[in-house]
Amino acid sequence: MQTSLNTSFRVSAIVAVLAAALCAVHAVAQVPQLPEGRLPYVERPWTNDADKFSFVILGDKTSGGEGKWPIYDRAVDAINLLDPDFVITVGDQIPGHMEERDRWDAEWAEYMEHARRIEAPMFLVPGNHDIANVECYEYWKQDFGHTYYSFDYKDCHFLVLNTEEERFDGRGPVWEAMMTFAETDLASHAQSRHTFLFFHKPMWDDPRFLDDWARLERALGERHYTAVAGHEHYLMTEGEGGHLRVIQSATGGGIHLSGVKEYGCFHSFGFVTVDGSDARYAVVEPEGGVWPADIAPASFRRAVVFEMVALDAEMPENVGTDTVRVRAVARLRNVLNEPVTLEVAIAPLGKSGWQPVIETGSPWTLDGDAATMRKTLAPGSSVSVPLAFQVTPERVPYPPAARWSVTYKGETLSAEGRPLEKTDVVPIYPARVMREVPAWQGIGPCQIGPIDTAQLPQDPEKANPYFVKPLGPESGYEEGRVYEQGRTWQPCTPQRKGLLNLNGLMGTLDLAAAFACFKVYSPVEQVVFADVYADNFAQVYVNGALSEGGQTFGAPGGYIHAPVHLREGWNSVVVKVVNNRGDWFLRFLMADPEGNLRFE
Repeated sequence: MQTSLNTSFRVSAIVAVLAAALCAVHAVAQVPQLPEGRLPYVERPWTNDADKFSFVILGDKTSGGEGKWPIYDRAVDAINLLDPDFVITVGDQIPGHMEERDRWDAEWAEYMEHARRIEAPMFLVPGNHDIANVECYEYWKQDFGHTYYSFDYKDCHFLVLNTEEERFDGRGPVWEAMMTFAETDLASHAQSRHTFLFFHKPMWDDPRFLDDWARLERALGERHYTAVAGHEHYLMTEGEGGHLRVIQSATGGGIHLSGVKEYGCFHSFGFVTVDGSDARYAVVEPEGGVWPADIAPASFRRAVVFEMVALDAEMPENVGTDTVRVRAVARLRNVLNEPVTLEVAIAPLGKSGWQPVIETGSPWTLDGDAATMRKTLAPGSSVSVPLAFQVTPERVPYPPAARWSVTYKGETLSAEGRPLEKTDVVPIYPARVMREVPAWQGIGPCQIGPIDTAQLPQDPEKANPYFVKPLGPESGYEEGRVYEQGRTWQPCTPQRKGLLNLNGLMGTLDLAAAFACFKVYSPVEQVVFADVYADNFAQVYVNGALSEGGQTFGAPGGYIHAPVHLREGWNSVVVKVVNNRGDWFLRFLMADPEGNLRFE
């Protein structure tokens, strides 16, 4: 590492200290020699395990955690008092997202200034902020070495994987090398008394990694294991029978704090004690209590985020006229064991151009630029609350967002957006008619240069000329055609709920574009709508022409309802996805209101 970090806490020093710890000879544990007669103590089994040990897991520090060093520092003080054998992170130590070496050095110098106070050896896990691009990946290898690795300690096995390894070639040779390493490594350590897996993004809970997680589960078999990740910044645990999966909450990273422990929104670090084949995971607040890992069960958070409110619609009316009537409905359900109050807000109304039609007696009210509704539900009860909108054809593509919160035991819990898995805008069609495209062809990535986001959405050409300048694939799939830099169309397999993970399909390239294409057969000429969300931007082309209203620049709710004008017969639909920086993906669901579309 360059001079700015020469006096900092060096990872090479960490590894050297840990190596010494791993080689140390530990005395055999002894049961105390007790005097005869009755003693004033509560009798319990004594541990006789010379290999009993503990370690600490630090959560995310960055992404909204800038300036929150006092929280991290208090955690360090607590860790030193607990005196663990070693410490391991779950990634996202620095803000990252840089190409410049001096910025990399400066951010790591700041982190190490605080981390070097930890008195135990420490391992680092790479996160998406640490390795946001190929430049950061190379800096990591230069300064820290491996991006994935394993080690043994007191007959327990520790496997560290890098969920950002996909940035080079998606699920190509680079990713495959890591997965093969993991499978071989797990097979050669099958007899370890407990196995611990660490990675930044929760592979068992992130739809981009579910196939990879299934592969790891097969390699794990029936052994006892604990898998730990970060990234989400909240605590969420699941699993039983020696198979525990923990999303560790942030330790000084950005977080929306909540007093409801079940929701997992509080700063903490993990404290793991291994005794025999058992691993106890305690959650420690730097200035609070000590809790069992299941204080924040995955089922509770999923209930708030996915199960309490479902956005749906009946079939729209007056499509093709000057005023479309959208008949939305919010389906509310209390799946918890306490009464709750659900509040749903639809906004922004002015920017979207969607005008609510609130009938007499409706629980919906206008509150500034939002339509809001509150309902208190007993455990197990449900209700459907309709809300109609009038909207001109020009504004149909830009629906307002729907956000909701749950008041539980006197505290309000806001359901975070999960665009990889759910569509949080007012829908046009019933959910039952929205279809996933079963197969795509893809091509990319293509470098397009800097993007002036301040020019969006009003002037895409000024933001970047390639928003209007054709690159070639906009016209659709052409078998055998070779584009610039030798690129050709390749099959792209989507994941569940219409997700195309472009990191996994073609790697990560900042300031770049990629294209995904499918063909759809319509027996008649018709206009349907597709729900489109992209990180960062998308443009929809139908039969070679840019769809009017089919651009996601500055969409008020994030998603757009892109108009898809289908002619009779086969049609080509192309989505251009533009990545500004970091992760990129596309979600695409197409309406089939008549049930007469056929995909190829």
